Amino acid sequence: MSQEQVRPVEIRPHTKSKILEIEWEDGHVSKYTYEYLRVECPCADCKGHTPDQAKTITGKENVDITSFDPVGNYAIQLSFDDGHNTGIFTWEHLRNLDTSPQE
Repeated sequence: MSQEQVRPVEIRPHTKSKILEIEWEDGHVSKYTYEYLRVECPCADCKGHTPDQAKTITGKENVDITSFDPVGNYAIQLSFDDGHNTGIFTWEHLRNLDTSPQE
């Protein structure tokens, strides 16, 4: 996948349904639950520096995203209402988290 294909055109948080929707330049639309994003946070605290250091994150069914801030032209930083805000979600990581069929 080229770098152009992994760049978002629009990011839409749906606070009522707790779904983050991303429309990509190639027309694909990804939808992620806030819980899924919290559990899949790529930060070192959650994923560790090696695979054996990774934590299993549970109990985040009702987590909310309080803000999302751009990080350069390659990522967003999500802040969750449980106080967690150290994860930087690159466009590539977000696209890889999407398990729906790619068109």
